[in-house]
Amino acid sequence: MKRSSIPVVALLLAFAANAGDNALLVGVQRHGDTYQLSARFDTTLSQCAAYLYLTDYEAATALPGILASTASRESANTVRVERTAEERVLFMRVLLHSVMEFTEYPDNKLTFIQRSGDSKAFHGSWRIEPNPGGSSLYFEGEWQPDTLLPFFVIDYFAKHDLEKRFGEIARLAETQKPLLVEKCLQPGQLARR
Repeated sequence: MKRSSIPVVALLLAFAANAGDNALLVGVQRHGDTYQLSARFDTTLSQCAAYLYLTDYEAATALPGILASTASRESANTVRVERTAEERVLFMRVLLHSVMEFTEYPDNKLTFIQRSGDSKAFHGSWRIEPNPGGSSLYFEGEWQPDTLLPFFVIDYFAKHDLEKRFGEIARLAETQKPLLVEKCLQPGQLARR
């Protein structure tokens, strides 16, 4: 069987917090063979800290299923990220690999596009907006899987697993807060608090 590209979000960045504490909202819609993915959650991280969290590409290995994540800077605002993840789908172990290109817009936004990997296509963005308690993170993506699995199986996985993944991303963000706040207060970062 051809490798499945179902757990696309795991290959993305894989960052977030607890569904009960952070107003986590996740949306999945399929149009033909393409999925529209969206998520939103609140965090106590400042805009600067949230941006540093999302751009710590190699820290993605702290998330369940991410086996490797290696980043290399291509230019001042472009980073190439190579990731390998392991997923379990219907009693099968599936290894996934992708090479993503991230474009950074400091403290505000990240965009990404899959340059190669186990999906036909995957692209989207993370947006950070300040709020009175810290910041709100918004994810939007479009994913076209490359698999032999029927869409009803992918539909089930996408709708039930993404909330868990984004919840873990949000939870991990909060555990990183002390270190990230300290980094935002370092010289040269004062304007980014």
